[in-house]
Amino acid sequence: MTIRGMQILPLLITLAALPGMSVAAEPGGGDASAQSAGILPVPDYQGDLWNRSHLTGDWGGWRTTLAEKGIQFDVDNVNWVDSVVGGGSTDDAEIGGNITYNLKLDLMRAGILPGALIQVRGESRYGSSAILNTGQLTPNNSAALSPTNYSKFDAGHDIALSQLSYLQMFSPHFGVILGKLDLYAEGAPNEFAGGRGRTQFMNWNLNFSTPALFVPASTLGAGVVILPSENLTITSLLLSGTQCTHTDCFDDLDDKGGISVTTASYQYELFGLPGGTNGSFIYFFDGDFATIGSFAIGLDADGTLGLQGSTESDSWQVSVSFWQYLCVEDPHDGPLHLLNGRPDLEGWGVFGSVSVADKDTNPWRTSVAFGFGGRGVIPSRPNDLFGIGGFYNELASSLTVTNFGIEEDYAGAEAFYNFAITPAVRFSANVQYLPSVRPRINDATMVSGRLQFVF
Repeated sequence: MTIRGMQILPLLITLAALPGMSVAAEPGGGDASAQSAGILPVPDYQGDLWNRSHLTGDWGGWRTTLAEKGIQFDVDNVNWVDSVVGGGSTDDAEIGGNITYNLKLDLMRAGILPGALIQVRGESRYGSSAILNTGQLTPNNSAALSPTNYSKFDAGHDIALSQLSYLQMFSPHFGVILGKLDLYAEGAPNEFAGGRGRTQFMNWNLNFSTPALFVPASTLGAGVVILPSENLTITSLLLSGTQCTHTDCFDDLDDKGGISVTTASYQYELFGLPGGTNGSFIYFFDGDFATIGSFAIGLDADGTLGLQGSTESDSWQVSVSFWQYLCVEDPHDGPLHLLNGRPDLEGWGVFGSVSVADKDTNPWRTSVAFGFGGRGVIPSRPNDLFGIGGFYNELASSLTVTNFGIEEDYAGAEAFYNFAITPAVRFSANVQYLPSVRPRINDATMVSGRLQFVF
């Protein structure tokens, strides 16, 4: 079997605008055994230090040779300094970082099995963050969430296997995927609000759907991928509700019930300008929301998070998001790559999302985010990124611990500017205003600096 005529297209597996796994295909063209045919395109590792996409380059040509044989490997390191400069619970500076190791084995390009791809991701985290230093209930530093250990949240981790997946495309339009899946992965499928907290916005509410804090970061699952056209991707997954970033999941596979996820992502042009929309429906079944392993419930043993679980066993979430360029300097043709953490085109646009969840089981029954962003606002710096966004969360009062005086809604805002020192080295400055929802904690202003290296 061959996969022919497919343009480079991300396989968007998302959870309520949660990040998904990026899987692309390129035109096969010619014989299926040809070395150029594969699921993944061969990256361009060449160039000098100031222009190449990876800091360590092409390894004397060996890296391109390996990629042509179906083996790709890279390391993405982001470091941060967080400080609450006004309000909050503490003004201590928090320093930490995340290292993500990506290995992709394109079995089609290797000549082993047409349409097959194995993806492995490992992660390490060190230091601390300011996630717990404000009076809000949602994370202000998304990059610091993984690899996640909810029993000892803000501690470092040596290494965790967050993904080991197998994708099999049976045709250019249909495939299956299974394995241990990293549900954070590259970030939300959004030109102006993606990047997993590493390149664009830091705050969870501006990266992902807030109610999706109930979703495990890494778990076992399987599903189908449907590609009706180059602009439309549909996925349907069945997942375990068990959080198993640091385990193999099998010992307690049934403890937290299951999750069914159906998503669709569509790209279009409006008056000649690229845009896109994403929608998802998540259904939880046979769960125990009083003990589910997530950031939402069970973060602090003494209950100071301000939320409580539900005795219900079923729950649901619906999320819709969009992005739309309003000004574009670059020519463009075909779908954009939404999971690379930056706008593909020099220009700017707007984004937004709305999520609604079951108020009897999810503390965040309604979540709204909006803003604008882009690349190249300064003509002499075409690769710099920028963005300004805000969010609003409505809490379900039945799941709020009222004796803590938690309000039933809260909002916040963030602005960032990301400097492209080189394509492989970026520094960003972020500022967030986070009104407090906890008594005796003042509204917080948090500033952060991030330094990212792609090796």
